[in-house]
Amino acid sequence: MRPLLLHYFITNRCNSRCRFCSIWSEMPKTDETKENVFRNLKTARRSGCRFVDFTGGEPLLHPDLPLFLAEAKKYGYITSVTTNCILFPSRVGELDGRIDLLHFSLDADTPEVHNALRGSASFEKVIESIPLALRHHLVPDLLFTYTDDNIDSFEGVYRIARKYRLIALLDPVFSINGADTVSRTTHLKALRLAAHKGVYLNKAHLSLRFAGGNRIRKPVCRAVDSTIVIIPGSLRALPCFHHRCTTLPFGAELQSREHLPEIVTTARLMQGKYPFCEGCHINCYFDPSYNYLHNRLFFQSLSSKFSYIITKYFIYGHVHAFFKLYYHTMISAVKYLLLILLRHKRICSNL
Repeated sequence: MRPLLLHYFITNRCNSRCRFCSIWSEMPKTDETKENVFRNLKTARRSGCRFVDFTGGEPLLHPDLPLFLAEAKKYGYITSVTTNCILFPSRVGELDGRIDLLHFSLDADTPEVHNALRGSASFEKVIESIPLALRHHLVPDLLFTYTDDNIDSFEGVYRIARKYRLIALLDPVFSINGADTVSRTTHLKALRLAAHKGVYLNKAHLSLRFAGGNRIRKPVCRAVDSTIVIIPGSLRALPCFHHRCTTLPFGAELQSREHLPEIVTTARLMQGKYPFCEGCHINCYFDPSYNYLHNRLFFQSLSSKFSYIITKYFIYGHVHAFFKLYYHTMISAVKYLLLILLRHKRICSNL
């Protein structure tokens, strides 16, 4: 089964201290090299990856991010970046038109609440960055990571999104160890908010959490099948970033047919079945996993994404971004249809 997503951690440096994230505390601090990124983008694309998410840490802290994005576009990737916007105003000119799925983290409609959650004075930078992004051919989504403490701030964030005709993403905070820290009441409130036009919530996430998360006896997780995770040093993390119990040089499993492929094979057989997988609900890996399932989670996720596409690109009028985003997909579809027609023509001529 071919992977869909390349989840590339290009740095573990961060200029925020988010309450719900610990990457900023990792030591030693390190950035991925340009040579590694260029080589790995090519290898992962050959392996099947269609999306690349450049993440961290704060990805804009990496000086070569614009080069990585340009290289990714050469291979036909759909590119994704999530940022706290602290550096965005000073770097937006370098990013012009290179990010397909851009997310601005905004967790409240007031600087007091947002900055307290993010551990940095980033609220004003987010507000400043929205019109800047639009002027540079970038259409950001406002990513609202909700908790029991800030869910009531969403209405204000939604008003900001509506002002600029942007999608507001409702993303439940996740815990990497143990049960869901968000109450059922808060999730149900988020579900009601998701009925507003221009609000995206992957409803499959809530179904998964209401069921108690992943179950190791009947796993939902397809982290290894769906995603290639690379961390600085050109290392592939298995089975995922947050629970990496194995790392190996990325590409090595494609070169050796003896020992290293066994590591990947074992991780694939064990995905969702490790002891730490019980109750897991990490959004980053279940979102692509739903595409590999044949149950209601797949259809819930697909329906949510379809609504997102219709609203963002057609109702909100960003049609140019839609054609730019799916240009390669449409070209591939046309080529496929032409091949079918040619094959049909040959069959008919032989009758």
